[in-house]
Amino acid sequence: AAQITMASINFDAPPTCARFMKSEAFGRLIAGPVGSGKTTACLFELFRRACEQAPAPDGIRYTRFAILRQTLKQLKDTVLKDITSWLQGIAHFKVSDNTVYISIGDVRSEWLLLPLEDPEDQRRLLSMQLTGAWLSETIEMDTGLVPAIAGRCGRYPSAAQGGATWFGIIADTNMPSEGSPWHDFMEVNTPP
Repeated sequence: AAQITMASINFDAPPTCARFMKSEAFGRLIAGPVGSGKTTACLFELFRRACEQAPAPDGIRYTRFAILRQTLKQLKDTVLKDITSWLQGIAHFKVSDNTVYISIGDVRSEWLLLPLEDPEDQRRLLSMQLTGAWLSETIEMDTGLVPAIAGRCGRYPSAAQGGATWFGIIADTNMPSEGSPWHDFMEVNTPP
């Protein structure tokens, strides 16, 4: 009989990332320089929320997250590589679905890689039932998408499956240029 062993996953969040992860706010954004751990903090935030989801009546913890970036190539070159590296053995990418399936113990989580490069991608996103969303490199996106994305969160799992224990939007980005729409969103007209 073959024996499968899994290496343990150890992630110690840098202080700013830890503060970001401890927040219970519906919407959270972490901004900083390249290499500061933003992407890793976001992937572990989704993983933690998947593990903390209350079990459905069948005992399974179901969650579904959209991971958004301007292009699919950017998602595959950055976010996907980090997810499959950190969650090796429990994260399986299905190319035909552009989805990472996480399966460990009673956790079943779907992480959909969604580009925003054309109107069809945006229409697809705005018809989804999600637990939450991760906006990767938000300064590349239209700030006007945020309210529509927010409206898709908290819809999975269904009420019959117990509903979402936590739902919301997390985001990471490099700092926006002063005067840009994201600078205004983050610094001037910050949502409550």
